[in-house]
Amino acid sequence: MAERRVVIVGAGMAGLAAAIDLAGQGVRVTLLEKDAQVGGKNHQKIVAGQAMDSGPTVITMRWVFEDLLGGVGLRLEDFVELKPLPIIARHAWSGEERLDLFADEAASADAIAEFSGPAEAVRFRAFSQEARRVYHALEAAYIRAERPTMSSMSQDIGLRGLSLLAGLGPFASLWKSLGRYFHDPRLRQLFARYATYCGGSPWQAPATLMLIAYVEQRGVWAARGGIKALALGLARAAQKLGVDIQCNAQVNEILIEQGRAKGVELSNGQRLLADAVIFNGEAAALHQGLLGSPAKAAVPNTEGLYPRSLSALTFSMVARTQGMALDFHNVVFQKTPYEDEFQSVFSEGRLPARPTVYI
Repeated sequence: MAERRVVIVGAGMAGLAAAIDLAGQGVRVTLLEKDAQVGGKNHQKIVAGQAMDSGPTVITMRWVFEDLLGGVGLRLEDFVELKPLPIIARHAWSGEERLDLFADEAASADAIAEFSGPAEAVRFRAFSQEARRVYHALEAAYIRAERPTMSSMSQDIGLRGLSLLAGLGPFASLWKSLGRYFHDPRLRQLFARYATYCGGSPWQAPATLMLIAYVEQRGVWAARGGIKALALGLARAAQKLGVDIQCNAQVNEILIEQGRAKGVELSNGQRLLADAVIFNGEAAALHQGLLGSPAKAAVPNTEGLYPRSLSALTFSMVARTQGMALDFHNVVFQKTPYEDEFQSVFSEGRLPARPTVYI
């Protein structure tokens, strides 16, 4: 049987994961990246001689990476050094109002009791239990499913899971559901930040996003060398399996023959033939014809059908701080009504006057 060849366009985290998975099955993989290094959004900037993460900064669900490498006979710890962070994040509303959330649920409950009173700590415990149940109800049916649909989810979740989700309110927003648990508006505001993890507003995002609380309670890690080290470690693992990684390789066109992808053409005119092509990039780029007119049919045209999600405006700097002692992750909330921030972004299409700041 002839060796199968696959070309992957885009060496972000998904491209790296696909390369590792396929190479572990004996597929000959070529991974193409237009930038000078792999990682995609997982990148760093050098500021005043210091390397700084300028994309994602939090590593959760470590077991996903362990399972990925374990499935091909490798170990995550051989490719990247991860350090557990006891404090998930430090939160502040003023110079006196500060709250640390911990990876340990009991420690967080104690901190909340001191910050907001013992009754609120009890409600936090109930919220954490609900987040755990939601996660386990959706883990197989949605989180780990390849192509979940409403039909497949209903079958996989079962009656007990459906009853749990119905109890949340099938159309309830995250903000509304948090109001059932927290009486202190500061805590409601804190946990509503989960909506921003997927670029959403807590007034529009589903209540099921509370499962993020459970994910974070299972651990948050930092990588030695910055989160970029995770991408570089996965690249080394892929190369160990025989993956050919080519950076500074701009793909101009996905080659299509008789309705099937047959390879790619690079900006230098080189053609790489393959049995299949995986495109790890913006789906809209395909429909807009940025990778050739024949590839436009690979995805439906959704342009203009859905509003864009929110993003983050980031600044990288080396600075000496004053005031609050900073931890690894810090969130500073404003005293203005929380809804104003999302009203500005989603309804008015402009930057908030006083946004929440993440350091």
